[in-house]
Amino acid sequence: MSSRPPTYDELLRYTRRSVVEQLSSLVHAVLGKADDWMFDLAQKEGEGADPFARSPRLEAMNTLRSTRATIERQFARQYEALFDELIEPKQGSADGLRLSLVEEQELEQQLASDLIVEALQRAHGHSLDALAKALAKIMGVESLAPRQNPLSPLNFGHALHRAVQGIELPNMLQVVLYKYYERELMARFNEVLDPLMQRFMAAGLVPRQGIGPGASVRPGGGAARPGSAPPSPNSGAATPSSGDDAGGYAQGHGHGHGYGHGHSGPTSQDDANVFSLLREMLRALRPQGNASVPGAPPTPGVPERRAMQTTEMLSVLSLMQTEVPPSVLETMERHEASLSVLLKRDLLESARRIGLSPDQVRISPDEEDAVDLVGMLFDVLFDEHDFEQRARNLVSRLVVPYVKVALLDRQMFMYRTHPARRLLNAVTEACEGNGGQSAHEREMLGKAEQVVDTLVGDFNEDVAIFETLESELRGFLEQHQKRVELAEKRAAEAQRGQERLEHARVQAGGEVSNRVDGRKVPAALREFLARSWSHHLSLVALREGTESVAWSAALSLADKLLDLLPGGKAAGISIPTAMQGLSADLVVVLGSSGVQGDAADAVIKAIADGVEAQRRGDAVAAQQAAAVLRVAPEPPPLPPQPRLKIVGGTDAVPDFDPDDLAQLRDLKVGDWISLAGEDEKLAPAKLAWISPISNRLMFVNRRGVRMLVASVEELGALKKLGKLQLRDAQGGAFEDALQRMVGRLKQDIA
Repeated sequence: MSSRPPTYDELLRYTRRSVVEQLSSLVHAVLGKADDWMFDLAQKEGEGADPFARSPRLEAMNTLRSTRATIERQFARQYEALFDELIEPKQGSADGLRLSLVEEQELEQQLASDLIVEALQRAHGHSLDALAKALAKIMGVESLAPRQNPLSPLNFGHALHRAVQGIELPNMLQVVLYKYYERELMARFNEVLDPLMQRFMAAGLVPRQGIGPGASVRPGGGAARPGSAPPSPNSGAATPSSGDDAGGYAQGHGHGHGYGHGHSGPTSQDDANVFSLLREMLRALRPQGNASVPGAPPTPGVPERRAMQTTEMLSVLSLMQTEVPPSVLETMERHEASLSVLLKRDLLESARRIGLSPDQVRISPDEEDAVDLVGMLFDVLFDEHDFEQRARNLVSRLVVPYVKVALLDRQMFMYRTHPARRLLNAVTEACEGNGGQSAHEREMLGKAEQVVDTLVGDFNEDVAIFETLESELRGFLEQHQKRVELAEKRAAEAQRGQERLEHARVQAGGEVSNRVDGRKVPAALREFLARSWSHHLSLVALREGTESVAWSAALSLADKLLDLLPGGKAAGISIPTAMQGLSADLVVVLGSSGVQGDAADAVIKAIADGVEAQRRGDAVAAQQAAAVLRVAPEPPPLPPQPRLKIVGGTDAVPDFDPDDLAQLRDLKVGDWISLAGEDEKLAPAKLAWISPISNRLMFVNRRGVRMLVASVEELGALKKLGKLQLRDAQGGAFEDALQRMVGRLKQDIA
């Protein structure tokens, strides 16, 4: 056999043949297992049942058997078509999702496929990324989009979905097929992956990262160290790579596809990029060398210390886990202190507890990255989130467990579905802005404390505990959220009603101005129109609308009264006769403001006297006639609007950055921002409602209580003043903190 490396054409043909054969065999096994499972269920269901009754499970099994050959054939053909498209792209083909409305069954299939994609990305992402780069080089392009790449997690994960399209399958059977496909693919993926990795390495397209005698390619794409034992399948531990690339750093196995259970969040590419950027900036800021202080330059004459092993680091952290370290307490008291620096100091000092001298050991660069990232993460949480003292104490107890997770499974920084990340988001949600003011809030704090107690007491090296606790806390939060949603709905309804009333009064005020501005109108009639008639008109607009008969009747009444004035259409009609005809309508209008009986008669007489006096040209009598209106009941006042007070409480034009307005206009109901309160502390605020009348945005706190109603321009002014911060629209506190960490490191570098 020739030792020459394979040509690109040979490599591409081999890849196509190998992948299609392996996957076809896998699907054959999946369909066989699904058939056996459905048959067993049908047998159990049939025991003691009517032999002539139609069994849904038996029908599902028959459907599978009748479509099995078609599914296998379509599966192989669609995967071969991916390679055909790669080699000869069709004209007009476009990468990207086609957005359309889909049936519920189709949506469930897509979600099931998305979970498989996430599982593959977590377990084998580094290797698949390397293969994608190599395949792009073979094709002579800089990169391949996931949909163009037959070896992408997207195409592996959605292969079954495409194969069953156009085939009617019972829902029960779909669930079974996707679950078996996920299990088989994850269990046998090394059989697909390893031969490809070896071939691509032989061609020089994939680097041999540490591969030598006795080493083997392992899931995740790195190489196991010669002679090293694989991590326990239950530990979720990872042996960190010494490479500088993000993939090498994040070789943790975690718990496979368990990360995606119940969540179909976004892919991790953005967070992976953020993670890589954070590490690069940390390395740029950190002095090289080793001394008693991690990162300090070496001291002449002092022997170089050895790096602590991961097992030693974990042992020290386990001893530190039961109590909040001094570094965390110091950071909470001194906001300018760096938790990362103090935490590494505490960690080295605590090494004495396992018999290691701080003068003889140091923290390796990779593990220092982990400690620094967790330290910065909690620095941001403490600085930029509204935690009361009880909540701060609670969150502070999570620092050490999260350093352990960062060492065990560093994919926490790269995947939004990671259970440790989701748990931190849930704890923050339960604690942020929670002062224990209500029984429900106190109950929520108590539940969060119970979860943290369990984590601190039971977390050893099994990251699965985070998923269990997150599920427990999330279930509790969902119950609480139902109460919050009801409060949000009430707040939105109250604001909607208030704005409608305000708008109706503005409309009524406009009708008054159109009729009396620039016109000589007796004081009694002017007062009536500005008060009782305007109030009545606003109620009509609110209840019946401006196209209603009642609105037209009210306008007609005002016009008829004004026509009685000198020069009007009814100026020749006697006042008593005219007022007698208008009396019933006047009583209705006055009744809207609570003016009834004798008080209503007095107002009507004052209007008549005022008009009569103006006809005579008697200004004194006209003024005297209006006196009675000044003691008539005032219509209910308009409630004050919760408008935002700009700098100094003035009504000056808001000063904002136009670029900010574009981001603020993109906010959607349900999005979160951070708002500074009177104490200048940032607190979470949720966009609960956007006014269709004024386009103002209403924000509520985590309890559903209204915090602010403001225009986009007013929000822009707040942002420019540093009193408003945008949050990651798709994530929680963890995701938002990663972005803040990037900003802080950029400032430090600058």
